[in-house]
Amino acid sequence: MTMPNTQAHADELWQARCNGSLIPFPAQMLTVKQAYELQRAATDASCAEVCGYKIGATADETLALLGLAEPFYGPMYSSETTFAIADTRLDLPLFAAHGPRVEAEFVVCLKHDVRRGKNNLELAELLEHIDWVAPAFEFVGTRYTAPGGSPGTAVIGDFGAHQHSVVGAAYENWRSLELKSHKVSLTINDELVAEGHSGMSIYGNPLEFVCWLLNQPGMAAGLKAGQLISCGTCTGAIPVNTGDLVEADYGPMGALKVQVGALS
Repeated sequence: MTMPNTQAHADELWQARCNGSLIPFPAQMLTVKQAYELQRAATDASCAEVCGYKIGATADETLALLGLAEPFYGPMYSSETTFAIADTRLDLPLFAAHGPRVEAEFVVCLKHDVRRGKNNLELAELLEHIDWVAPAFEFVGTRYTAPGGSPGTAVIGDFGAHQHSVVGAAYENWRSLELKSHKVSLTINDELVAEGHSGMSIYGNPLEFVCWLLNQPGMAAGLKAGQLISCGTCTGAIPVNTGDLVEADYGPMGALKVQVGALS
């Protein structure tokens, strides 16, 4: 069953994303199917170019908190994806009302077009399609007021909670990395706030989430060469405020640094 007034609600979501406002939670409990319909309608309303997808709720604790049975995905837009230059501080605009939080993640870029065949795509098949892996920040938030009866599915509909992505330098020697345990530390204003590693997820490897994404019913058309997949946090979601200097150390992959601009 399609959500009533899907397009009208999607238009409201996109406007809230653009102007920093909040809208009421959906009046009815959304199914996962309805939530993805809302997400697609919001992308249609945006007329924005999709440059990839973020994956959320990659840990058991988050799944339980949101009342979901499996992770979810949401669109990344070219207009809200920044490629960072080493040692350059980016004045990153975010909206205070959306409650921005930062997550340190691994981003994968595809070398070829790829889609699921008759059977689910396996990691061994995926490897030849990966161009590079990079350190990244995802800034997440919500365009909704206080949660209602379906927080998890509402998050899916709300662009998967995505606000902005910052992608660091491409690491082309990614096959040399141990992506089941690659350490990451996150500091804000020179204070260590979180430590983690690439395997801190239900699948134990960020590349497995690329397979998971391609095996989803909504991804039947596959993904295109050059598209990005942000594979879920390995440091949790940490609140950020105006002027915060956010840095992550990815060891041999390098560091990533951004400055949060004035929260509107």
